[in-house]
Parts: sequence; structure tokens; C-alpha cells
Amino acid sequence: MPLVEDLKKALTVHNRAATNSAVTKLLEMNAPLGEHWRQFAELMRVSGEITLAHRAMDAFVASTGNNPNALYSKAVLHTQSGQMQEAYNLISSLPANIPDPAGHQYVLGSAAMTMGMMDEAREHLIKAVKLKPGWGPAWLTLATTINFATDPLARRLIADRKAAEKQGPSDLARYYFAVGKMNASKGKADATFAAFQKGARLLQFENRYNRKNNETGAQKAMAGFDNGLIEKLNKQKKRDTSRPIFVTGLPRSGTTLVEHILASHSQIANGAELNIIQHLGALVKGNSGHDINTFIEQGGSVDDMASLYLHLLDERFGTSGRIIDKTVDASRALGLIATALPDAPLIWMRRNPLDSAWSCFKTFFIHGVAWSYDLKDIAHHFMLEDQLLAYWQQRLGKRLLVVPYQELVTSPQEWIKRLLVHCGLEEEPSVFNPQNTKRVVMTASALQVRKPINQDGLNVAAPYVKHMQPFIENYTRM
Repeated sequence: MPLVEDLKKALTVHNRAATNSAVTKLLEMNAPLGEHWRQFAELMRVSGEITLAHRAMDAFVASTGNNPNALYSKAVLHTQSGQMQEAYNLISSLPANIPDPAGHQYVLGSAAMTMGMMDEAREHLIKAVKLKPGWGPAWLTLATTINFATDPLARRLIADRKAAEKQGPSDLARYYFAVGKMNASKGKADATFAAFQKGARLLQFENRYNRKNNETGAQKAMAGFDNGLIEKLNKQKKRDTSRPIFVTGLPRSGTTLVEHILASHSQIANGAELNIIQHLGALVKGNSGHDINTFIEQGGSVDDMASLYLHLLDERFGTSGRIIDKTVDASRALGLIATALPDAPLIWMRRNPLDSAWSCFKTFFIHGVAWSYDLKDIAHHFMLEDQLLAYWQQRLGKRLLVVPYQELVTSPQEWIKRLLVHCGLEEEPSVFNPQNTKRVVMTASALQVRKPINQDGLNVAAPYVKHMQPFIENYTRM
């Protein structure tokens, strides 16, 4: 089929426009591609083209005669697109054995938790661990919804150990992270650290941290932005680029709290860890000032960069309202962001390093964060991020608002007002009570941000200081 060949050629040369055109034409002609439609849906999702992803998925579902397993694939796409209510509704309508009995309950529970439906989440997740004893993913998600210190489920978690040990490394790691949460709720510091360390070592074996690559990436992110490059290119903008608000900083540093505060404002439509800035880097073929210069010299423009990012933002959220982009590692793309989107507010969260290090070590990151599995590696990564922060503070000045987590939670009124001013937003009562805002939160902080702003996140590493010595000893030197 000629159009399929056109698609293959477009993919080979990374031509987004030609790829989208070929997929669109195949959809319009109702091409009989069967299973290939699901592959095209994934291709479009990965490239950020959410509209085409869903159209391709619908074509796949139709080709199967609305087979329940195909409809489950559609539900998964909904979750990947941040459409959790749609995913929950669709999975609820499917037979209870799709994809399997435990998996059915797990996906329902996970979706319910992101929407703040905690009672429903617990109900589904408890069913999941009954159906599949020792299943790490279900236990870890369930552990975020309960207090093991008072809940009898703690006994079941312990009893499930032998079943858990029959799982693969990733699922077993999740089980140990759940055990760590249980021990922490009971104040057992040594047992808590031991459980998280077991989980981290399993993950470390599967996903090694490359210090040299991380150092190279950090240095490249800061290269070539001298001599007023950003300011010169900002003058070439052709459109308003104030729609996105970028919130960055280390994981577990309070970025989700800031996102939730701002998303409580009537002018903010939503926010999430979008990961679409990577497509801007792919367009430019890098993220340094040198890469941007080369892109411009070869016929690209700042408007091309802005247009792609804003298009992908529309794909995910529609065209109305401002959006919080809380992409992890945006520190490595601040030069791209500041150049392409000169009107976008930039915010960097800072938390006590020891608290942040402990919070990272005890968190199972869904997408894998290799440096978080070892305390010395955490110190290494933190120091690279410190270098990036110092550089961008000097380079961007007032464009970058640095927010200390401790001051935010101890003086929320003051800092929320500063955030609003920085983002060009009027004061509204809702932002001072973000716990009342009902929205999807898909990060590890989904439960915490539904509580009133509090100081529970301060000094969380104190019980584990003796175990944190590898971090403490390595954080002050490279």
C-alpha cells in the first residue's frame, strides 16, 4: 500500500508532518490494517499526537468488532493520555477478567486513586491482592492509600512475602517498597530502610546509573547560551507563549504541591508531568545553545519551536486555559524552554537536600530514575542539579523563581502570592485551599496534595540519618 510506504519513509527521516499526513490519510480511507492500527496508535501517542493516537486506536477497536481486549487497549491509552475518568468508565464496563481478574481491579484502583476516589481505590486494590497474593504493583499502590499502623492489612502484606518472592525483580521491588511504607508507618526506622534498600537494589540491577552520561548531559544543557543568545532569539517570537507554566526541581521537592496550588486557579486548565519538551529537543536535535544556533542556521525558527510545543499542549489538553508543565528533568531543557517560550513563567522548587534524598530513595518512580537507587548516586545527581540551578539563576535572573519548600509550607500565604504574581494570575481563594480542588494527580504525591498545606514533609529524613551517611559524605564533593 503506497501510503504505508510513505509512512515508513517519513518515520525513517523523522518527518513529523509527513508521518501525521500519512496516518491521517490511512484513517480517512478506512484502510484495513487490523492489528497495525494499535501500533500506529502507540506511535502517535509517543510522538505526542494524541488526537491521531485515539483515532488509530478506534480504528483498531472497530477492526476487532469491539473485542473486550481491544477496548482494554483503548482504556490504557486513556490512562496514558491523562484521561483517567474515561479510562475508569471504560474498564468498569468490561468483563471482570479483562485483562485478567487481578489486573482489572488494579487498573480500576490506580485510576480511582489518581482522581482522589480513595475509598473506591482501596476497594479495588484489596480485591487485586486477594486475587493475586504478593503482587507488588497492587500492594505498592494500596500502601499509599492506607495507614498500616492501624490497618489489619499489614498482616496480609507480611504473609504475602513468599508469594511476592516468586515475582520478577520489578514487581518484587514494588513489594519491598510497600513493606518499607508499612514499617515507616509503624516507626521502625531500621526495618524501613532495609526494605527500601532491598527494593532499590533489585531496580539498580536492572537499570544502572551512568554518572558520565549524566554529567555530559548536564554540561551540554548549559552550553552555548552566552552572548545574549536567548534574549536575541526571544525578540523573534511571533505569538503569545504564556500558556504553559513550567515547574521543575528535583523529584519529591514539592513540585506537585506547586502544580496543585496553581491548578486550583480558575485560569489554569490542568497540569501534569507532560514530557513533551523532549519533542522540542528532537526538532532542534539537541538542547544546547549550539544546537539551537545550528537549527536556526539550517532554516528553522523560534516560531517553529514554539508552534510544535504549543500544538502538543493543545493535543493533550485542548485549547483553553493555561497549563502547568511539571516535566521531570526540565532543568536539562531550560535553555530550549526559555528560548522558544519567552512568556512562559519558570519555577524551580528547592527542598532540604537530606529530606529530598530520603524521599527519592524511598519512592518507586514509574518511569525509572536510575540515580535514585543508591545514596551515593543520589548525591552525585543532586550536585549536578545544584550546578544547573546556579547556572540558570545567573543566566535567567528574575525569569526563574526559586521557591524553598520549607518556606512554602511554613508561610503559604506569602509564597502563594509570590507564585501568582510570577505567573501573572490574580488572587483567588481557591489557590490558598488547594486540597479542595478535584483533579487528576498522577505522581507519587497524589495523596499528599489532597490534604491542607502542612509541614509533614519537613525533617522526614531525621529517623534515618545513620543510614543516610553515604549521601551526607558524598553530597559536598564530586
